[in-house]
Amino acid sequence: MTKTKGVLYVIGGLISIFIITFIFGLYGLGWMKFFEPKKENIRREIFEQTQSYTHGKIQDLAKYYEEYNKTMEQEEREAIRQLIIMRFAEFDEENVRSDKLRNFLTAMRGY
Repeated sequence: MTKTKGVLYVIGGLISIFIITFIFGLYGLGWMKFFEPKKENIRREIFEQTQSYTHGKIQDLAKYYEEYNKTMEQEEREAIRQLIIMRFAEFDEENVRSDKLRNFLTAMRGY
């Protein structure tokens, strides 16, 4: 009988550990659901302040500037303008050192 009690205690202990682990896992998922989006937003903000991000955006703007000036068709120009508005919506034009490109970005946004 004591052997049976011992086995039952071990099984009960293992089940208790499993239940506690499961509860902590659920708690961890809730914790992650709350904090992970905030962490990702911070990472994104930090990335957008890097030189490589800014330099890449300026290179894209220079490419669009050349394409815009190359084409004479109004439909293509409007398509490029809409693309610039969409891709540079959150981009600060003060990061653009070139007056030509900064003025182009401002004109495309319609300010």
